[in-house]
Amino acid sequence: MKKVLLALLLVTALPAAAQTPVISWKESPRWGSFQVTVSPFAPNIDSEFTNALPYAAIFGTDRPLMVQLQFNKSVWITEFGTLDVGGGIGYWQIWGQGIYQDSAGNTLRGGTTSLMILPVQLQAGYRWEWFYERFSVPFEPYVRGAIIDDIWTASGQSGTSSWVTSNGTIQRGSGGTFGWSFTVGVGLVLDFIDTTLSRQMDYDIGINRTLLVFDFTRSSVNNFGSSKSWQLGPSYWAWSVGLQFVF
Repeated sequence: MKKVLLALLLVTALPAAAQTPVISWKESPRWGSFQVTVSPFAPNIDSEFTNALPYAAIFGTDRPLMVQLQFNKSVWITEFGTLDVGGGIGYWQIWGQGIYQDSAGNTLRGGTTSLMILPVQLQAGYRWEWFYERFSVPFEPYVRGAIIDDIWTASGQSGTSSWVTSNGTIQRGSGGTFGWSFTVGVGLVLDFIDTTLSRQMDYDIGINRTLLVFDFTRSSVNNFGSSKSWQLGPSYWAWSVGLQFVF
């Protein structure tokens, strides 16, 4: 009788065991990344002058935040890391008070003026993912180089600034200045905080991982050393912080 009851229990348990799903997960195919960062910024325009410091006199020493967006395509993915190429665009603006000289040569304060810079760049970078992939250490160092075109506009109360040269030519306070930048940084992989949520994001919208990024950038934006240009890059290693989404 005991053998019959044991057999019945085993038969009853088999269908339940057979219906239990086996859950498996595989990371979605890697395509690229999107990044947004913010950074305090001030151009080093005064480095082009020996006596006067026109930028500091007009705009002061504040460093408003620059916001930048970057979009990259992963062109080479290995067990050690990923090579990305892509582009980016940013926005930065500062306000000050203009300066002019009257007929007697006295320096006076004028109306409100502003300087706006839209940095556009083409870039290539390498993100070293070996620590996270091999040992689950949630840090991914990276390097990036870029060619930059800073599109700038100097404006007054009546719009874009303009002036007349000694030969009667009208010049407008706008243009574009080319240069380069080099970045070193590290990303903290946030997926380790909640792996279930990160896998669900990958399943729902294809985000493989999310990183909190922190980096330092050295740049020179003066038409590659042209004597007729000014320096729109900062005079220091500029830091930035942001988020990167790998998909």
